[in-house]
Amino acid sequence: MISFSLFMLFGFGLQSQTLYTLKGSVKDNLGSPATGVTVQLKNTNQGAISDFDGNYELKASLEPGEYTLVFRLLGLSTQEVKMILGNQTNVVKDVEMTMDILGLDQVVITGAGALTQKRQLGNTISSIKGGEISQAGSVDITGALSGKLAGIQVSQNSGDPAGGISVRLRSSSTVNGSSDPLYIIDGVIVNNNSTDVLGSTSVVQNRMSDISPQDIDRIEVIKGAAAAAIYGSRASNGVVQIFTKKGQSGEPVITISSSVNFNSLRKKREYNDEPFTWASSDITVLDKVAATRYDYQDMVFENSIGTDNYVSMSGGKGNTNYFGSFSYLKNDGILKSTNYQRQSGRIRVNQVVNDWISASFGTYFSTSKSQDQPNGGYVAGVLPTILFSDNSIDPRPDEDGNYPTMTFYPNILEYIDTFDFTQKSNRNISDLQITLKPVDGLKVNYVLGYDNSESTGNTYIPIGTTTIELGSASTTTIATTQFNSDLNGSYNLDLNDVLSSTTTTGFSWQADETNLSSISGTGLALGVKTTNGSASISTNESRSERSFWGGFLQQTFGFKDKLFVTGAIRLDGSSVFGEDERNQWYPKTSMSYLVSEEDFWDNTFGSALNSFKVRAAWGQAGNLTAIGPFDRLSNYSAVSIDGTSGLIAPTELGNADLKPERQTELEFGIDMGLFNNRIGVELTYYKQNIEDLLLARTLSPSTGFGSRVENIGTMTNSGFEALITATPIQTNDFSWTVTGTFSTNKNEVNDIEGDQFSIGNFDFSVAKNGEALGVFYQGYYARNEDGSLLLTEGGLPQREKGSYDADGNPVAGRDASGQPSGSNLSKVIGDPNPDFIASLTNEFRYKNFSFRMQFDAVQGVDLLSWDTRMLYRFGGGEQTAKELRGESVRGTGAANFSIAESYIEDGSYIKLRELSTSYLLKDPLQGVDSVRFTLTGRNLLSIDSFSGHDPEVNMDGQSNGSRGGVMGLVPIPRVIKFGVVATF
Repeated sequence: MISFSLFMLFGFGLQSQTLYTLKGSVKDNLGSPATGVTVQLKNTNQGAISDFDGNYELKASLEPGEYTLVFRLLGLSTQEVKMILGNQTNVVKDVEMTMDILGLDQVVITGAGALTQKRQLGNTISSIKGGEISQAGSVDITGALSGKLAGIQVSQNSGDPAGGISVRLRSSSTVNGSSDPLYIIDGVIVNNNSTDVLGSTSVVQNRMSDISPQDIDRIEVIKGAAAAAIYGSRASNGVVQIFTKKGQSGEPVITISSSVNFNSLRKKREYNDEPFTWASSDITVLDKVAATRYDYQDMVFENSIGTDNYVSMSGGKGNTNYFGSFSYLKNDGILKSTNYQRQSGRIRVNQVVNDWISASFGTYFSTSKSQDQPNGGYVAGVLPTILFSDNSIDPRPDEDGNYPTMTFYPNILEYIDTFDFTQKSNRNISDLQITLKPVDGLKVNYVLGYDNSESTGNTYIPIGTTTIELGSASTTTIATTQFNSDLNGSYNLDLNDVLSSTTTTGFSWQADETNLSSISGTGLALGVKTTNGSASISTNESRSERSFWGGFLQQTFGFKDKLFVTGAIRLDGSSVFGEDERNQWYPKTSMSYLVSEEDFWDNTFGSALNSFKVRAAWGQAGNLTAIGPFDRLSNYSAVSIDGTSGLIAPTELGNADLKPERQTELEFGIDMGLFNNRIGVELTYYKQNIEDLLLARTLSPSTGFGSRVENIGTMTNSGFEALITATPIQTNDFSWTVTGTFSTNKNEVNDIEGDQFSIGNFDFSVAKNGEALGVFYQGYYARNEDGSLLLTEGGLPQREKGSYDADGNPVAGRDASGQPSGSNLSKVIGDPNPDFIASLTNEFRYKNFSFRMQFDAVQGVDLLSWDTRMLYRFGGGEQTAKELRGESVRGTGAANFSIAESYIEDGSYIKLRELSTSYLLKDPLQGVDSVRFTLTGRNLLSIDSFSGHDPEVNMDGQSNGSRGGVMGLVPIPRVIKFGVVATF
């Protein structure tokens, strides 16, 4: 009986089957061979991919009858070809595809295993081919996204070899939580935490740096809260879905690539090269004495080299296909004694059990190691030492190896020669997926995902340095393990000739556990680089666990394949909230209408406007990241006093009634294809309202606590996005494609108790009512009525003084002599949120040659340049040189040092992000299918007015609200990369 049941379960689809060979050629809209086209038997798990000549071959065991072959390729319209299989076992079907510049026929994944044509969606979704990612020249996947999509801002926060990268889809949506999108790799919700294991924010790495870009098949990006109806509230900031390469049935395909890159400093900062110094510290004395000046930049920066090597093999036979890869990357930094290494491997096996059951297993591992230097912001480091030094000091050691003191930080060469700061990371991402198609129209998909990452940071500062004379050592380890279990089902049914129905439902469970342990010691034993034997040792340990769960039901109705209406409801829960508030309901609805499918369209607008789609979406989602696992509780701190353990009462009172922040988003859009689909236009307007922000409220001293977190704040975002793609010229031999993006967003925070509070940048960045998140609030220049600076009697600038009116607005005060009087005044002096971001990409192809040029622009953004501030005062900057030359009143720099407005700079830039060319050789040798030679330049040029190295970096790393601070950061290097890719 058991054997019969198993036979019925797995074997009924195998009766009376014949082995058919389905083959043919696929051409694009120009009649050229279409490479990489997915050819699939509709409603089955069996498929193939066309080769370089556009040929495909698919072997399948099938029962005789009617079948449909589906041909898909990003950028071309999906084609369906019906056929009847009978006694003829060799079937040839040739296909010529047409252009789909809007991607309306593109099949995207809007949930675990839920396939949907883009034409049905009311919210925005964008796709990027894996080739665009791997050819971008970026070490990190997220860095390669820059400029390729509308509404996405990508910022590299440091030029270190594995410097962290921030990604914002539209804008920040919380104050204290994270605004990063949710990252999913092959159905696995992965960790992209920014782990600080060295105590230096400038060298914090994203965990996406563990992933090799060359393993990527495509990336899909979903923006808007409507996406969270399926993925859950963890996707309230959008979703970045990453799909890795898979094997296809056929002969093994081997790909080998190798590249070498050359890194260099793109721009040097002006410094004090005046061969004099002041004879006296009295600013009224203008006597000078001779001095030797040193360019410290030449001493700490260098040209460097890197290499990236990759090999993969894919293939399959019958119902089994496979893909495997291995990569090795090593990249030296432009700051001396810095580098990054990564080794990674991936395996994917897909198995078709029968015509309705398939399974897939994948695993990925990586190990990485970096040599770092402390830099940036709140810590001592090589570049901060330069800022705080008079560059008349020769930093080179004497004959006894002693480094001269430069300032209160260690000597710059002492850092490079003797400090040892390293990070090591191990990563494993694995998944098991099972897909069932038991009856026509029904698909059930299960995904079990696992992600484990462990990062360890080791520091060693030798005995005898300026800051820590007795030396120090530390080790910090952060380990995070994540699981996700997702079960989803969808059922497609044609109700009649004009009405179709798609019902999707699912449940997900996610859990993560993070363990942190650290030990640090000062007063090292002679010759020892660890904490063993240290005179003073301190330890820290923490553990946290979270779980998330949710279920959804979504219904879509389609009318004549041109009007689609969708409604959904989702329940989300999180263990970080109290039992009464942890489960919340979130609705969604959307509409998509292809007006150009109407009968009247061809006779009216059709000659010029080929495609016209109207879409709208509304949805709600929660933010589950604004508080940690224990933040709803009153948390006591454990201490040891004289060998006795104890507890210290908290200053923040717990609140078990906290609930998730709630985001409501409405978006409208139109998609158009013009002039025989030579031009594609996507326009979107959105508005987000975020309520119940989790913020601290001050409590009465009688409570015994200082504050309590409550749901009290609100935030709004509104913006416009445009994506335009045009193909002015397209022939068999030559094509020219232009892609432009434009995005703008207005952010505003309100309902903050006390009007504002600090969120970073040495408390200069604030969340303030009526302003964008993270504006700079500090002192500003005193000015005359005509706007000119009000100078002191000695001709120096000064800070404005006065009082505040009843509304909190500053009012300037003047004494009898017309000089500022009263208290120091502050106001909003800058905004790190850009007015708009844009990009322009031109791609040319002539036969086997290709050329690509991409410009990225960020405009209307302010920076808080701590570099400029320090160079005002400490003698190594251009301001001191101007005073020595008599071009500026002596003491001007020292006066500007105390006026924050003086070091607010315009951070707008236009960057030549990518410049690349390649040449493809087809069948150059027997057994070699193709060889591609590439030359890529990245960050080659920046058009900006910023006085520092690079306006793109950020002192507070991947901080959500604290943006725009620049202090002692490694600039993003100019990169030139030569590569070769061979396919066998």
